[in-house]
Amino acid sequence: MSICFLSLETSKIFNKLILNCLENNGFDGLSEALIVLFPYIDANDKITVSQLSKQVGYTRQAIHKSIKKLEEFGYITLVLENQKEKFIHFTPKGEKLMLIANEFILEIENNLEKLIGSKELANHIKNQMAIYKYLQEK
Repeated sequence: MSICFLSLETSKIFNKLILNCLENNGFDGLSEALIVLFPYIDANDKITVSQLSKQVGYTRQAIHKSIKKLEEFGYITLVLENQKEKFIHFTPKGEKLMLIANEFILEIENNLEKLIGSKELANHIKNQMAIYKYLQEK
């Protein structure tokens, strides 16, 4: 299996597990395509729809549809902070979702550490970062 395909498949499985965890905790209206947006919103104090579109690599139209869905389900809100741009912010429901998702991710990381060892997991993360940076520069 190529590194590209393996990374893609690992990401898909991880996203399915996170989605299942969130659904089991009462978070509805989500999909794998929608949960991909949460870490980008979480990582940026102030992010606009345009900025999110660029970071995720989706079209502005696709992001607008996704943002509308997330707003309808009460995970985010758009706040006009200047005359031109609306910024995406988590609602309390969105913040709770992130807390549960991050706890689940930490649990997975702890289980992986038990499976392959802390040194091996640290090396894997280091190698993934090196690959990520290399590919970003291409």
